[in-house]
Amino acid sequence: MSRARPLLALAWLAGFTLIDSSIVSLALPHIADDFDRSVGELAWVTTGFLLALAATLLAAGRLSDRFGARRVLTLGAVAFFVTTLASGLAPTFEMLVAARIAQGMAGGVLYTVSLAIAVTAYPPQRRASAIAIYFTSGALGAVLGPVIGGMLTDLAGWRFVFLAQLPLPLVVALAAWRLLPRADPVGPRHFDVAGIAAASLFGVATTFALLEVPGAGVSVSVVIAALVGIGALAAFIAIETRTDEPAVRLGIFGNRRFVVGTAAGAAAWFAIISSTIYQAIYLQLGRGYSATDAGILLLAAPLVGLVLFPFAGRLVGALGVDRSLFTGLALLVASAATMTTWGAGAEAWVIVATNLVNGAGIALTLVASATDALSQFAPEEAGTGSALFNSLRQLGAAMGVALPAVAFELVAAGSRDMRAALEGSTAAFVLRMAVLAVPLILVAAQWRSRPAPTRATV
Repeated sequence: MSRARPLLALAWLAGFTLIDSSIVSLALPHIADDFDRSVGELAWVTTGFLLALAATLLAAGRLSDRFGARRVLTLGAVAFFVTTLASGLAPTFEMLVAARIAQGMAGGVLYTVSLAIAVTAYPPQRRASAIAIYFTSGALGAVLGPVIGGMLTDLAGWRFVFLAQLPLPLVVALAAWRLLPRADPVGPRHFDVAGIAAASLFGVATTFALLEVPGAGVSVSVVIAALVGIGALAAFIAIETRTDEPAVRLGIFGNRRFVVGTAAGAAAWFAIISSTIYQAIYLQLGRGYSATDAGILLLAAPLVGLVLFPFAGRLVGALGVDRSLFTGLALLVASAATMTTWGAGAEAWVIVATNLVNGAGIALTLVASATDALSQFAPEEAGTGSALFNSLRQLGAAMGVALPAVAFELVAAGSRDMRAALEGSTAAFVLRMAVLAVPLILVAAQWRSRPAPTRATV
């Protein structure tokens, strides 16, 4: 137990290092001005990072299981340090995008290995609480990232947004080398390069297609990316079926608890991304709020998540995994349903209250889903389990960008006036509610099919 707390602290810090993904957003307009780039070109500063992160997850998980978290996390943190420095010093826009792609690859390592450490730091009876504490890193990053990013950009320029982050990966690298146990290579001697490559291509192509939909619609590039993703998925299944030492045991997708838990985790990330984007559109374009006022209203969800995450593990232990998942998803569906009724007259307190419910649902769903899904893996497969769970969470996040955008554009029909923004955002909220209802139904069916509720321990 004395060793568990430092390991959980290390996992938390490694997760918090990915504050980069939220802290950079406020610097983007200044980057565009500095390099004289369009909004479309500027998107690659974010898109390149996300695509590279998606491509790296499974490889990072398998490497962690094979060579040990100590080596892999240390190298990932050092790489994140170097690529963050390169981003801050980039003399051209092209070099900045290249540095961000490399930074995303390093971020995929931190993302995967940190969750695996949190899962294995404590015995199963305390796993839910450990995961809950780990997730506060993301909630804190969501609260502080935009604020810190805006302040640093205004005070010292966009480059300092990157340079100010350098101590974080450096501390992670030193702590990982000091705290994590040495491990000899274990597992199969053959590394499934073909399977990992196919899975990575699927993640990149699918994420790209979903991220392109809001701006390009169902364009040629989106269709090609979708077809590449489908082909890569088919190749991945064929490779994993035939190889003696697969990167992923496909039988895990026959495990109903893993499938439902992972679907719920993806739904939580779908809820996070879709609520942030389309509430911002509703508030600013549909209701006339300033960016600052809209941001203050939207702080309610991450703030309540930050407060509830430390207690969510105990709630999962008290309610059981199935009840916790059902309750969390029900809160998400209820908040989504309330958003569909806002229209032009919702008062600020109603918006805040809705986001409080939304944040509570996200916190409970994330902790319960990760606890349930990752408990289906043996400790020596923690990296692979974390990679699969995070890969599907990323897919849920990308869907949170793309699917509501389709509903918005179908209703708004290209118009950007206040009425179109109101009607379009309402359509996005309706679709959001429908998507979130799917895992709720799956969890309800799983709950009813069991003779007794599954209890997580804390």
